[in-house]
Amino acid sequence: MEEQKYLIAIALAEQNNKRLMPLGGKTFSGVDSENQPPTKEAEKILLDLLLRLFIRTNEGNLKISNNDTGLLLAEISFESMHKNLPIIKSDWINTGNTDTLIDKLKSISSNLWGIKYKKHEGIMFNDLIN
Repeated sequence: MEEQKYLIAIALAEQNNKRLMPLGGKTFSGVDSENQPPTKEAEKILLDLLLRLFIRTNEGNLKISNNDTGLLLAEISFESMHKNLPIIKSDWINTGNTDTLIDKLKSISSNLWGIKYKKHEGIMFNDLIN
């Protein structure tokens, strides 16, 4: 039996001089083709996360950490998500070291993508592992 996987959207942001890392995700059966994100599921998860971020703008200016890795999508095991993700999140919130965060996410994820939006092309997934 295949291990239970989660698809998690991660935003690296700053608001009122404090780092924050909102997460959103859901269980899924796996990607359709190797190293390719399950587009429909990913778009739903990303939309939910971005709407939550948009609502937070009422609390003050909100800034995504950077264009390349400010919005991420990870495929991760259920066990690793519960065991490692809280520690990784806490480390990034305390240090702001995005390179270390990406390295740690790569080590626990079976797939990891940076998310961008390009006018007239839509959501673009940049494979950060392969």
